[in-house]
Amino acid sequence: MAKVQKNKSIPIKAKPVVPPKKPRRRIDWMTATIVVLCFVLYGNTIPNRYSMDDEFVAYNNKRIEGGIKEIPGIWASSYAEGKMTYEYRPVVKTTFAIEYQIFNGNPHVSHFFNILLYAVICLLLFHLLKKIFRDTNPLFLFVTVIVFLAHPIHTEVVSSLKNRDELLSFLGCLITLHFLIKYVDTSKIKFVVFSFISFLLSYWSKESALVFLAIYPLILYYYSGPQIKKLMIVIVTIFVVVIIARYIPKLYLPKPEREVFLFENPLFFKRGLFLKLGTGMITLLFYLKLFLYPHPLLFYYGYDQIPVVGLGNAVAIISLLIHLGLFAFAIWKIKEKHILSFAILYYLICLSMFANIVKPAMGIVAERYAFSATLGFSMFVAFMIFLLFKKKTNAPLISVSDRTKILAVLVVLLIPYSAKTITRNTDWKSQISLYRNDIKYLDKSAKANALFAGQLLSIMNKSLFNGQVPPDLKEKVDSIIKYYKRSVEIYPDYYSSINNIGSVYFTVMKDYNKAIPYFLQSIKINPKYTEAYFNLAYSTQMQGNITDAIWYYRKSIALKPDYSRALSNLANLYYDSKGETDSAMAINKRIMKIDSTSDLPYVNIANYYLKSKDTVNAVAYMEKAVKKFPLNYKLCQNLAKYFANKDVAKSERYSDMAVKARKKVMDAK
Repeated sequence: MAKVQKNKSIPIKAKPVVPPKKPRRRIDWMTATIVVLCFVLYGNTIPNRYSMDDEFVAYNNKRIEGGIKEIPGIWASSYAEGKMTYEYRPVVKTTFAIEYQIFNGNPHVSHFFNILLYAVICLLLFHLLKKIFRDTNPLFLFVTVIVFLAHPIHTEVVSSLKNRDELLSFLGCLITLHFLIKYVDTSKIKFVVFSFISFLLSYWSKESALVFLAIYPLILYYYSGPQIKKLMIVIVTIFVVVIIARYIPKLYLPKPEREVFLFENPLFFKRGLFLKLGTGMITLLFYLKLFLYPHPLLFYYGYDQIPVVGLGNAVAIISLLIHLGLFAFAIWKIKEKHILSFAILYYLICLSMFANIVKPAMGIVAERYAFSATLGFSMFVAFMIFLLFKKKTNAPLISVSDRTKILAVLVVLLIPYSAKTITRNTDWKSQISLYRNDIKYLDKSAKANALFAGQLLSIMNKSLFNGQVPPDLKEKVDSIIKYYKRSVEIYPDYYSSINNIGSVYFTVMKDYNKAIPYFLQSIKINPKYTEAYFNLAYSTQMQGNITDAIWYYRKSIALKPDYSRALSNLANLYYDSKGETDSAMAINKRIMKIDSTSDLPYVNIANYYLKSKDTVNAVAYMEKAVKKFPLNYKLCQNLAKYFANKDVAKSERYSDMAVKARKKVMDAK
């Protein structure tokens, strides 16, 4: 029997599997709106120049102007250096050093980067909210972020270059949150390490990151529930970062020198729990009012703009009842993870650090202190808008009609917010424009009036420096004195303002008789005020009273042994009035040891040689002085003239230095 052959299957060549094309990621309309709105609202800050306190980080700062090569020095030094030394914020100064290296200190570029940072913060915030509240309708979270980014209370942070520290700190906190969520999802320790690093950088941008020690457990509770082990790891990690961030820099930083004044916050000097609680309630009510009605926004508050009161104050009691009610509601609803419970707790935790209860806040209140708390308020506003149309925040679908209504209400809210934000940005155009706009609302702020007077004096000195005597000189002087006197009326012991009134008389009006009583009054209030002793010395010297002048110079030096200006003037007094060349030279050599960067002793010795007709040695010391301080353009001009017929290359170099130095000095003034 023949075998039946089985049909052999012919192998079919398999077609190569082509992976499906990944769909292109489209930028959804919500994301695009967030970015566009950031630039629409804050784009008009780009033409702005430098403003209040920007010298800390953005201009006229040796470390920043050193560019990238100065970054190691930035990380080994305090945030503020000079008359006052305090804080440690190397991250923000590093960003400005890099900018200076690339763009040579262009304020418009710096303002652009502030807006860009703000846009990144708002985008990351939207992304994180969608992850944390994944059962919540995205439209609700979108409304929250739009209210957050449009609120005018943020103008101080975004429009002010100095306040980039708040932007970087909050951004670092959000990045840390991103890694913590990754850790909760995956249990991978590497995300704990990443969160450790990002929070460290956040804290070293600004210490306001500290509140997130309580915020992170709150957020993770809403995200994943009470996972005790993971929550403990998160809390311990953040706590360790705070310890490292606070105490490691103390090993290599100089001892902080930050004098605190009563007009900045009386609670630095006044003790008592009831006073703290009363002022704390006034503070919280102030922020609530500013969130609901953001006008006026002011560059500084302080004493006595914000009253320091006990808990028996009627306004403080009203505030206490309001905030206790909010807190009670939040605790009542926390178990069900109510969105409003989160908003309230987040809001209160963020403000707790700046409520003057735990510790006094510089200036008592400030808009920048409320930056991160705005998210809680924005979430509350979004909730109210949804409630208006009887829509639940976790509704899976919202009809086109209802969406249109919600967005329409949002637009109506955005109109006054946007108008206020855009107009407020123009106030930040410069320091004087900011002060001029705000001073009419600051009749009770001692420091604000003193700051405005100081700025007016600086502008007038700039005109006099250029040889331009204003035709209305007397009116300008009267205006300056008026604001200084107003600061003294508010706070009678404001000895620096009293001293400055005297300074106006002796520097501008050359009226030493009128000036001296103010210096004496200033010393009576503060017997250790070196500046007043120096001014007294100079005034009596100009009156020809050399004996008193020497005594006052010596007194100022006894109080402050490294007071280079007093030492320099004393040396010159010995040389010019007493003919004691050896004493003058010895004092100048002392200055060289005290301050190796100072040009004063070299200029002085150069002048001594000039007066004794020794041009060669005089020029040698002039050149040493210019190496120490290239911005002395008059000295550069003199050297250019001297070398004109001797060394053309040197003459041209000094001439170029003089032009650059004069421009830089004028820009700084």
